[in-house]
Amino acid sequence: MSQHQSWPLSQKANKGSGVCSVCHATHQVHIKDGTIHRHGPRINPCPGSDKPPLTTQPPASGQQQQASTSSPPVTASVSAGPGVANTAVIASSLSTTAAAPPTFRHPQDVGALIKHIPKSARPACATHLTSLLNKVIASPNDLAAWSSLLHFGANILQKPVRTGSRHNLASIIKRRTEEGDHGEQRSAHVAPPRKRRDANELLAAAVTAKIEDGNIKAAIRILCSEERPATDTDATFMKLLERHPAPPCNRTPAPPSDDVTAVQASEAEVMMAIRTFPAGSSGGPDGIRPQHVLDLVNCQEAGPALLTAITTLVNSLLAGTCNAAVAPILFGGQLMALEKKSGGIRPIAIGYTWRRIAAKCANAHATAVLAGYLQPIQLGVGTPGGCEAAVHATRRFVESMPVGHCVVKLDFSNAFNSLHRDAMLAAVKQRVAGIYKFCLLSYNQPSVLAYVGRTILSQEGPQQGDPLGPALFCNAIQPLLMSLASEL
Repeated sequence: MSQHQSWPLSQKANKGSGVCSVCHATHQVHIKDGTIHRHGPRINPCPGSDKPPLTTQPPASGQQQQASTSSPPVTASVSAGPGVANTAVIASSLSTTAAAPPTFRHPQDVGALIKHIPKSARPACATHLTSLLNKVIASPNDLAAWSSLLHFGANILQKPVRTGSRHNLASIIKRRTEEGDHGEQRSAHVAPPRKRRDANELLAAAVTAKIEDGNIKAAIRILCSEERPATDTDATFMKLLERHPAPPCNRTPAPPSDDVTAVQASEAEVMMAIRTFPAGSSGGPDGIRPQHVLDLVNCQEAGPALLTAITTLVNSLLAGTCNAAVAPILFGGQLMALEKKSGGIRPIAIGYTWRRIAAKCANAHATAVLAGYLQPIQLGVGTPGGCEAAVHATRRFVESMPVGHCVVKLDFSNAFNSLHRDAMLAAVKQRVAGIYKFCLLSYNQPSVLAYVGRTILSQEGPQQGDPLGPALFCNAIQPLLMSLASEL
């Protein structure tokens, strides 16, 4: 997961190197204590400076290091109480005969995917995707099966390279499904180089994409919004790092889940979740959009079998079953930054479609359970039209407000990422136990967010972009709001 290093690491001092726990870049480590060298802007260095690395490489030793055929284990530390570090191995050393990669990561350089799958190619695509899902379901610990699933978009749905000659898109996709899985090979040489665009170009591209998808409402909302896509700069990246704080050292361990029965979704509920995505919804790091899944499950020939496989995967995730190395990636996402009118940054995480489908099913159960508990203090979850009702009620209250009274509007700073996950998970088990195993799988360990070739760890609060995020946030802060007194 290391960041691209544009300068060689000096070996004159016989120092080892390590992966920063915050920016995931490779830097040299101090000899005396093994901590990462200070790096980043001089006035605002990376928070991972002078801290222990995730992994450590010994100093280079000529031919001996070049001949090495295995990689050290990659670990992530999750606080398990005051002064206790619970270190979980994400991926262990790998020999040259193993089929899986030494570390699991987001698909790299996926490139542009087609937005709609041709009808004549849908049966072949649906059948191929069903086989990939069934391999994951049959062997949840098989990293190669997970890698093939997350590279489905890059291997099958990537836009063909323009060669000047006419080609049939459906035939190309069918041929790709017949060729089978090629891992990361196709995406490695087909993806065009990234071009850094400024905020105006990003805004124009977002509006154009929504119009092409037929979602005029979303295009107008983007144009009228006071927030704009932020330009990719080092300053933007550092602001995103600040928006994703590290957990406190005294975080309490999550309650056990052995006594919890996980909610399970039916095929009808999964189909409803797939259909509720707005038109033109973006894909995660693998590029797979909800529209791709909808195209395939609506296929008469192979759609029913695919829906059954998706439902089985969703129920497996709801039950808390997932490979320990895959979970930080699957529950991570593609990170984008929006510039606020006030000058701040709003991070938005676009997760994998598979995770978002499962989260929508969990959210349907959570909102039904929490609606009565949150009303009338919170109307944003489980109450249709609740936000509009709150606005009208406030206006009427102001019009008839007695002398000497006032209305105060408060706003949380970096609200979602300021919520401690131990408190959030404890509140979930207390009031919405049916989704606790899924939330434990999603948020009990840091997840990896990809941002323009770099990575950021999400370690606190629900991700802004998770369909389940608003319900988790409102459920956790409800006791605080109930302790306040107000005539409104």
